[in-house]
Amino acid sequence: MDKKSYIQIFIAFVIIFIIAIVYFGYFKDSNIKQVNNEIYQKEQKIVKGNDDLITKMSYFSEDIKGNRYEINSESGVINPDNSNLILMNQVTAVIFLIDGEKILISSKKATYNDDNNDTTFSGSVDMVYSDHKINSEHMDLSFKNQTAVLYDKVNYKSNLSKLSADKILVNFLNKYTKIEMNDENNNILIQSRLKNVGN
Repeated sequence: MDKKSYIQIFIAFVIIFIIAIVYFGYFKDSNIKQVNNEIYQKEQKIVKGNDDLITKMSYFSEDIKGNRYEINSESGVINPDNSNLILMNQVTAVIFLIDGEKILISSKKATYNDDNNDTTFSGSVDMVYSDHKINSEHMDLSFKNQTAVLYDKVNYKSNLSKLSADKILVNFLNKYTKIEMNDENNNILIQSRLKNVGN
């Protein structure tokens, strides 16, 4: 082969090489992006699906005063009748108050309202704040108002006392707590422990 033939073969290889780079670098990436976009859209549809299980759910919120609310669950589904309501399983939640106090909450189930952050906890509800521990079967939490209502088989425990009641209302902002019985004729069962005071 003469020199001219080698140059022609070399130029042909260069052209094929450039075409290959353009194809794999541009057209193939475009196809991948298109496929990935289709997968993403399908995932979005799954998340929005009424009967599809979503795992490892987390929601965060902060009010204008700086109080923060975080709720997590092992799994959940979007309510088919109201897309703002998230039905959760194995739930943990934390309220971070601006004074530095934390309220810890856990339950078997919860219904979380994505629109206003209101949450109804149910099934072995536990709430702990400061030295107070309350458990019940249900709790209605209003993050906006910083209040909680615990009801059904309510048991309260602190360093100084234990009590059983039908309902406890807690205001996290002013630390006001109201204890109630459904039947006014029933007494609230309280067990107290006297605290030793040094002379």
